[in-house]
Amino acid sequence: MMRMRQGRLWTAGLVASLMVAGAGCKQGENGGSEAPGVRRTKAAAAEKPPPPGAPGAGQGTLLAAGRVTDLRVTPDGRFATYIRNGEKPRLDGIPPQMVLGELFVVPVTGGEPRKLGEGVTNVPGGQLTAPGSRYVLFLTGYNPASQSGALNVASLEDPKAEPVVLGTAVSYMLPSPDGTKLAYVDGGKLKLGALPSGPFTDVAAEVSTAQFTPDGKTLLFKRRLSAAGGLAAVSVEKPDAAPLKLADQVGDYEISPDGQRVAFQVRSEAVRGLYDLYLAELPELKAKRLAVASGVFAFSPDGKWLARTENGKPNVPGDLHLGPASGGAGRKLGVQVEKVAFSPDSQAVGFLEKYDSTANAGLMSVASLPDGTAKQVGGRVPNFVWGADGRYVAFLSRFLKPAYSVDLMLYALGEEKASKVQQGVFGYGFAPGNGQMVFRSNCIRNGRSCDFMAMDLPRQADPRTWLQGIFSYKFSSDGQRVLVTYARMDSDTYDVAVYDVKTQARKTLDQGVQVPVSFGGENDSLAVYAITQGPKAGVYSVPATP
Repeated sequence: MMRMRQGRLWTAGLVASLMVAGAGCKQGENGGSEAPGVRRTKAAAAEKPPPPGAPGAGQGTLLAAGRVTDLRVTPDGRFATYIRNGEKPRLDGIPPQMVLGELFVVPVTGGEPRKLGEGVTNVPGGQLTAPGSRYVLFLTGYNPASQSGALNVASLEDPKAEPVVLGTAVSYMLPSPDGTKLAYVDGGKLKLGALPSGPFTDVAAEVSTAQFTPDGKTLLFKRRLSAAGGLAAVSVEKPDAAPLKLADQVGDYEISPDGQRVAFQVRSEAVRGLYDLYLAELPELKAKRLAVASGVFAFSPDGKWLARTENGKPNVPGDLHLGPASGGAGRKLGVQVEKVAFSPDSQAVGFLEKYDSTANAGLMSVASLPDGTAKQVGGRVPNFVWGADGRYVAFLSRFLKPAYSVDLMLYALGEEKASKVQQGVFGYGFAPGNGQMVFRSNCIRNGRSCDFMAMDLPRQADPRTWLQGIFSYKFSSDGQRVLVTYARMDSDTYDVAVYDVKTQARKTLDQGVQVPVSFGGENDSLAVYAITQGPKAGVYSVPATP
């Protein structure tokens, strides 16, 4: 599982809308949307001029000019990568958001843009920054049909160094947690070695994906269905040793946060179409079966507990059991559970039981650890999220009377019941440090214009409105500033502003930008964004202060 940079807040329920608005409605050169597989002639492309862009666009510092897309800021905030002159491949059936173009990198404080490669895609897996932000990994000459390309590694520390080419038909790549090792699949063959240039050892053939343990000592990998869909592991320090096979016909698997165990699903022989859950200790990897017909499962963040469902049926979730991560007997917490998540401090577990797959909702239940009984605190709940310190869990609940409404609820661990925070909420979460609960409400224009509201924690008063008419929001690492966007009426672009939580000061930073907008620079001192329409198109940065 990929972990987000600490301190950043992407609100529950809002990420999907951002992706659709920012990536799912890409405009062609004439400003019209393109459906998958549609080829436009040169005459059709010339029917309409390019969008003019917002009149006040380009107020920040121009870092790189040109038609750009897929803007990303490295985890350390020092660099921005982007694709220039992206074009949709002429291939039927590909995602409408997919483009291929030239990959560039530029310092967010200004400097000469550096071209890294051509034929780079914006789809997941086409490019990434290794932990530590020393290297950018990307596929050039990407082939959408085979979903592979030539793997390149570029140093961000040395702008004059040429990228190192490691493979020619790479379909998967993954750096180690400390950013010193790299695993990648080239032509189905898994290779493992040191960044940036190896040497690399051939580990196994017919491999699809791989994952390092959190301590980086072991590499687990799944083989393709043509190789029985097996799960195996190899020591990172001894990659030339024979891999240890755990099982064939493996579904999902998860490594415990402490790197000592791996839980994995194997196709069940008892219940057709479902999986049994197995557990293996590292490094011995001797597997034992824990549950039959298991659906969801998860380790607690401290690695001490393992939650899993058991005895499920096709289209009917199993019952939730909680036990030690070592695999001992567990106790039953809920019935027909589909979603489960531990609190960040591992002191409680939340789950949706009696789950209705047609409504995508269930009963919100919470149990304190190690031996608290489960408590139902909400109904018709589609999703929930824990606060950073585990004291609070927030969730949406669908109310049918007196009128249908999707309302935001808050439950404080140990209290008798949950309390209603706000009616009609779209997108919610916790500010860094759990100082406030924030959400969007009173939305119009299909959720593109909402009140941005907050409630102090512990709750002492009703929520108050911070801003009106926003589309998206993103907190700085310290939670003291927020970047917000406003959907424009005259184009599919956005205005961006910064809001100071303490002083309540607000300042518009630029107009006609594309989402997402990111913090960058030292101590999140800058807002980094792209303008994709009009004569001011390019990558920009601006001080992120009111």
